[in-house]
Amino acid sequence: MKLKYFAMASLIGLGGCDQIGQKALNAIPDPSAEQTVVAQAAYDQLREGNFEKLYTYFEPELKAKFEQNEKELRKFARGIPKQDYSRKNIVAKHIEKSTEKPSLYTVTYEYGYTNKNLVQYDVSFDKPAGSNKIRDFNISVFGEKNK
Repeated sequence: MKLKYFAMASLIGLGGCDQIGQKALNAIPDPSAEQTVVAQAAYDQLREGNFEKLYTYFEPELKAKFEQNEKELRKFARGIPKQDYSRKNIVAKHIEKSTEKPSLYTVTYEYGYTNKNLVQYDVSFDKPAGSNKIRDFNISVFGEKNK
């Protein structure tokens, strides 16, 4: 009987944590329509390996960084599954404000694929509903290796 009470209390507690997490996610604004379009276009260009087109979405500093180290971009591109994704969600949003460097608004997208791969795509702009030029980005691939 005590086990049932413990299990029920645990489920209620976990449900509350999920609601708190969702409220925190909703407290930061979503990217503007233009930022959303640019984030998706950049992901698509990276996946296709079209770096010249990809660079048009970057702020000059980020473009210069990757032009000097295109090997890193190629590594990101190879890791992304070539098939169409089955789902896409925003799983995190973060605003970093610092007096030492420009502000950074990061949106984390999660792309799910039917081959059990999961891609976490972090894309950063200056602020919500701000510039549609990408300040920074990162890709992490989880799951089976591409063949």
